[in-house]
Amino acid sequence: MKNKEVITGIVVGLCTTIIGTFLYLLYVSFQRNASLGAVWDFAVSSSEISSVVVYGAALNFVAFFGFLNFNKEKRAKGVLIITIITAVLVLAHKLLNV
Repeated sequence: MKNKEVITGIVVGLCTTIIGTFLYLLYVSFQRNASLGAVWDFAVSSSEISSVVVYGAALNFVAFFGFLNFNKEKRAKGVLIITIITAVLVLAHKLLNV
């Protein structure tokens, strides 16, 4: 059952990335006095969605170091795995301009 801890870390990493992305979009929408949908549409249409996801993934640091602080290394490993996957996907998106 040691894989269960890594899977828990992966799920936490995905959730923190989604929450962080949402919070960043919410922050930008308040700064520009625009709706959340308008900011999302602008980010997607101008190929800036990868930058938005990177800012959202920054919240993974909190989860990663939180797990390390409570001696949950396997969960921290799951968060690190999802952070690396996110970084590779963002790099591919930037290089391929998809």
